[in-house]
Amino acid sequence: MLIRFSTILMVVFSFISCSSPSDSTVENEFPSFQLNESIVQKPEEVLKDVEFIPLKFPEGTPVQFFGFDPHISFAEDKIFLNTDPYMKPTIHAFDYQGNHLETIARQGGGPNEYGSISKMGVTKEGQLAMVSQNALLEFDEKMDIKNRLSLTSDGSYYAPISLHPWDENHWFFALRGPAPDEEGYFQTFALFNKDSLSYEFLPLKTFPASGSGESGAIAPYKSGYLLNFGLSDTIFYYSEGKIRPLASINSGDRSLPMEKRIQTEDKMDEELEQMIATQPYDVNMGSIAVAGETIGTHVFGIKPMPLDLAAIQEMDEAPDDFPMYEVYINPEKRAIKASKIVPGLSGFAFSDGEYFYRLLYTEVWNRLLENKQLGEKHTQSLQAASNELFDEEDPIIIRYKIQW
Repeated sequence: MLIRFSTILMVVFSFISCSSPSDSTVENEFPSFQLNESIVQKPEEVLKDVEFIPLKFPEGTPVQFFGFDPHISFAEDKIFLNTDPYMKPTIHAFDYQGNHLETIARQGGGPNEYGSISKMGVTKEGQLAMVSQNALLEFDEKMDIKNRLSLTSDGSYYAPISLHPWDENHWFFALRGPAPDEEGYFQTFALFNKDSLSYEFLPLKTFPASGSGESGAIAPYKSGYLLNFGLSDTIFYYSEGKIRPLASINSGDRSLPMEKRIQTEDKMDEELEQMIATQPYDVNMGSIAVAGETIGTHVFGIKPMPLDLAAIQEMDEAPDDFPMYEVYINPEKRAIKASKIVPGLSGFAFSDGEYFYRLLYTEVWNRLLENKQLGEKHTQSLQAASNELFDEEDPIIIRYKIQW
């Protein structure tokens, strides 16, 4: 998928926010991991249980790709996919072999219709959920909308950028849009009550620069949830009403200075282009995903590849060696490793709690076939999956675990 430089700026720093003191319970003992070039390994050394899922769109099924990052959600027996959230927001369902199950395209203002798609998730019952304009929509097993919950009951709209069902009456959100406190800090994480249509905000705060992009991300982990957000050095764990640090990352003299973390959104935006060119810091992007005992996030930097500023402005896509790395942490083994699963800059990983997933658009999986970045064995498997597509322009999903 081609990504213009303006999109690189938006995506690379799309999770800009930072950790700050909170009123939550803090435990002193948690592992700290060093980010340096020694943790970077080839994908074939990192991946295990790799599968490629060719998405077999039937002939005549409308599939639009407009350069947007995809929305993917995972139920027990199906994968939900949206690749065009605005113009023709169509939802496709596949099984885990890539066979097409159904497609719905019901954009409109009627009782069983939806508008644009901001985010997707899965309900406690394993059915589709989505954020559409100012509402959270919950679907039934027939893909009909059974609940339409207003997200603006108090007159304010907080855009959910990450969502998971908490219990029968609550959703857990990472939000963009809450007003800052008098010192400029933000509360990003909240429980949304489906009955009262109200929010209960967690005390964990993010820094003023969080306004430059998405504020945070959440992922189910053990009996609670992981909390992560960009420019933070710490991944937090929320369980039984308490927040504690789970793990931290340390880049030494490549750590982002505190004065960068507390500056305003506008000031950070002014500096993004220069930071991408010179790459003086390692930056936690704030994504979070869990597969088994492995926690995955993304870090910009680690092995910096400085770029000419004038050349960047002419780029249509990120170079293959653009330093965006998937970083994997195993807190139980106190181990960390990093790799570059796909070339360039091509979105973040998804997970179903057991596996990690990446959607490979046509340009990406073709480049992987050409450069054999995944190693000979996985390249052969990818070639076999591409041969199963009904249309060579369709995407493929890579599904994998991390070997320790």
